[in-house]
Amino acid sequence: MLTPFFIQAARSPGRQQTFRRAVVAHLGVLGGGLWAVSAAGASYEAATLLGPLLLVAGIVEGAVLLGWRLTQLPRSQALEFLLVSPLHPRRVFLAEALVGLARLALVTLAGLPVLAVLVAPGLLRPSMLLPLLVPPLTWGAITGLGLVVWAYEPAQVRRWGERVLLVLIVVYLGAGVLGAERLVAWGSRLPSGLTAFLAGRVDAFFDYNPFAVVRDCHRHGLEATWPVAAGVELWSLAVLALLAVRASSRLLGHFHDRHYLPAVDRSAGARRRVDDRPLAWWAVKRV
Repeated sequence: MLTPFFIQAARSPGRQQTFRRAVVAHLGVLGGGLWAVSAAGASYEAATLLGPLLLVAGIVEGAVLLGWRLTQLPRSQALEFLLVSPLHPRRVFLAEALVGLARLALVTLAGLPVLAVLVAPGLLRPSMLLPLLVPPLTWGAITGLGLVVWAYEPAQVRRWGERVLLVLIVVYLGAGVLGAERLVAWGSRLPSGLTAFLAGRVDAFFDYNPFAVVRDCHRHGLEATWPVAAGVELWSLAVLALLAVRASSRLLGHFHDRHYLPAVDRSAGARRRVDDRPLAWWAVKRV
């Protein structure tokens, strides 16, 4: 089942060009990091520059190679021939997602020879290759599938999500920026149990994230931090699996929302149906 999807991805001129550009950009970013680490000398603090650099690069590459492709997939009505075939829509999505993950993995592994250059003179421990390759790949995949889930959700869900994000931004700006100096005073007015709970959640947020894991692996060594690194990687994979399940379940519904909903006149803020005939007849006519 997967073979035709991989063959199509390998033969597509547009996807080949995107893949080559991603590899070149990844190597360019790694080349800049190699120069910075080499100029700083053999210190583990200098090597920590590569962690955030590769994580940010992986997030951007996941959005481009995985997220963009899958969000644009339902725009084509040619997808309907696959959706009405014996192949289940979820399998169609998972096959396309596996192709995107494979391309993202190849782009990530393209930087392995550059990282090996840092290992040879002792600027990077050999055991640090794993933290510099796995978290960027994982969080690139999470970013890509996260964008897909957001794009596939119904319009009403996205509107409510935007409102929630706006409220969170206002709270962050009010409490985290404007009231940063008074957070301790505000926390002292809360019950002691609630204050301890919130403080623990904040500490966990700053200690158990991929950026902190890569930083601690460089500073203390992978042998000392592998339980935390493994835990963060496991819950990251769990989030990735949940995103894949949700996106695959919404592929067919999102395709119908884009192409088979009745036309609506929104010119003057009205939300009335232009065609009151049965939806099934109207959908067949559009096809």
